[in-house]
Amino acid sequence: MKVCFLLTHVPNPRINKRIEVIKSIAETHVICTRRASQNIWEPAQDVEHIIFDIDLPGVNQLAKRYIVSRDFQKKAFAKLNELKPDIIYAEGLDTLIIAGKYKKNHNVRVIFEVADLRESFIETPKNAVKKAITKTLLRKEKKVFKNVDYLVITSPKFYDVHYKSLISKDRVIFMPNSPDKSVFKSYQKKRGGEFTVGFIGGIRYLRQMKMLVDSAGKAKCNVLFAGAGGTSDEYKEITAYCKGKSNIRFTGRYDYNTQIADLYGMVDCVFSVYDADNPNVRIALPNKLYESVLCQLPLIVAKGTYLEELVNEWGVGVGVDHRDSAELIEAIDRLKNDPEYYKQIENNCLLHAEESDLAVYNQKLANTIKTIIK
Repeated sequence: MKVCFLLTHVPNPRINKRIEVIKSIAETHVICTRRASQNIWEPAQDVEHIIFDIDLPGVNQLAKRYIVSRDFQKKAFAKLNELKPDIIYAEGLDTLIIAGKYKKNHNVRVIFEVADLRESFIETPKNAVKKAITKTLLRKEKKVFKNVDYLVITSPKFYDVHYKSLISKDRVIFMPNSPDKSVFKSYQKKRGGEFTVGFIGGIRYLRQMKMLVDSAGKAKCNVLFAGAGGTSDEYKEITAYCKGKSNIRFTGRYDYNTQIADLYGMVDCVFSVYDADNPNVRIALPNKLYESVLCQLPLIVAKGTYLEELVNEWGVGVGVDHRDSAELIEAIDRLKNDPEYYKQIENNCLLHAEESDLAVYNQKLANTIKTIIK
């Protein structure tokens, strides 16, 4: 049995978790691109990676994306013919199109993962050009989705909002962005020292990142930015914005498996406030939710999101306006100066530590692969 991951980026920590599960069951390969604008990960698994240096433009540049993507499709298709996989694990419409073409003449199953639902799939754009692009993408997606045997989603809301019309629920696998507990076995919770707010992961949504920097100055606390930018330009912009601010520290890229526990051990709470004007942000569940709970660290999130609903339900953090630094300053001050409040959140984290045990979901994925093998 052979499984081939088909990606438009070098595997990120989330995809590496899937690779870790599948490589123990079947021979595993990765076909992907390395995009110059998003060159923030390195292969982290002991499996073959076939990496093409093809810088795919954003979907808003549909014509250019189509032209560049054809080069990737041609090269990826040739590799699929060479590898002859039994299962293709795809992510992104570009790769699903390739998988669909390959499936026409081969007995192959397709697993399709969605980590972020396209904004225009949630709310129809008002702009005429964007509306036309969205209609084109939806039409193409509906056509190629017939090739999908199983859909993997990281938030239940994705199915409710979009995919319920495309695939039956019994073929949907919910895989939350929860961490492998073994990666955190060396974790030691920070005690004492300067109060530090951590942002751990790919740096994006610069308005909110700058809001954190400004609020930290007023709340007299430190900020740790761990990770590269969503793009190299974003990283340059935020580091330039923080120049001369002694309370801000950047670690740059890190190796998830060997360094993530130490990074979480450097902070007193976790910042996960993204732009809630973005429809996808309102329904997504980032890995910071599960990592923060595991590490017993309060989570600061954006109001009006599904993430805030869970954070409030579990009692593991606080929601703030994603455009208002006053609420963020108030939240940091309370976490910093109210030990009883902080302790209550720690206790609630302990109560929900098993809520999204990655091992349970990994087993579901493994069972699906084994079913296909049979």
